[in-house]
Amino acid sequence: MSELDPARIAAAALAVADAGGLSGFTMRAVAQALGVTPMALYHHVEDKAALAKLLVDAAIGEQPLPPATGVWRDDLWTIARWTRDSRAAHPAVAHIRRAYRVWTSASLEMTERWAGHWRESGLAPDKALVAATTSSLAIVGIVEEESVFRGLARPADAALSRLPGARQMFEARHDRDAEFELLVRALIDGLYDKLSVDRDDHTPSGGQR
Repeated sequence: MSELDPARIAAAALAVADAGGLSGFTMRAVAQALGVTPMALYHHVEDKAALAKLLVDAAIGEQPLPPATGVWRDDLWTIARWTRDSRAAHPAVAHIRRAYRVWTSASLEMTERWAGHWRESGLAPDKALVAATTSSLAIVGIVEEESVFRGLARPADAALSRLPGARQMFEARHDRDAEFELLVRALIDGLYDKLSVDRDDHTPSGGQR
C-alpha cells in the first residue's frame, strides 16, 4: 500500500461521495476505500470538515477552467457552464460542502474570478459587487433546482388535464443546454443593463455583446 497523501485521500473521498452521497460520506467509508483504519486516516485529516475541503478541491481541480478570453460576458458564461457540468459530474459535492460549511482555496479562487469578470464590465465597483453576488447566488440556485427537477416524476395526466400551460411545459421537448445558456446570458445582460442605468453618465460601458 502506498503512503497516504492529500491527493490520494481526496480521490478516495470523491469516489465515496459519488457512490454514497452525503449520508455515505464518512471517515470510516473513506478509510475503507483507502485500505486503512479510520485512526490512520485521522493522522492525515483532522475531521470530516477537513476531509470535505479536500473533496471540494479535488472536484474543482478535476475540470480546470479554461483561460479567460478577455470578453467578460463570455468568461462569466464559461464559469456558469463549468458550475453546471461540475454539479452533474459529482452531485454530492455541493451537499457535502453545504453540510460542513467549508471554503477552500480553489472555491475562493473561483469566487475571485467571478467577481473579477464583473469588475471588467465597466460597472461602478459597488454595482459590480452587487451583480457578482446576486448572479452567483442565482446561478447556483438554478443549477441545484435543475438537478432536483430532473429527478422528479412527471405529474399524472389527470392533474395536468385542466392546466394547459403546465401540461405544455411538461410535454414540450426541451433543449436543456440551450435553455440554460439563454437563462444565464439573460441574467448577466439584465443585471448589467439594470445596474448601468445608475451610472453618472447614464450610458452603459464595457458592453461588448
